Amino acid sequence: MDSNLPHHSSSDTILAQELARRLTSDAKKAGIRSEEISEEVGSIFSTMIEALGSRDPVPD
Repeated sequence: MDSNLPHHSSSDTILAQELARRLTSDAKKAGIRSEEISEEVGSIFSTMIEALGSRDPVPD
């Protein structure tokens, strides 16, 4: 997941939706149902928003 996130903190809901879509698609290809993910983390979208908001800035 880390390689798909920007290097800065963000609350971009469009990006969070896209990341959630990618995660769900990749999980489906791997035989993992979205319900299984939701059982572990709750809302996939909320998890993406949280991940985007907790990024540490990367020094230049």
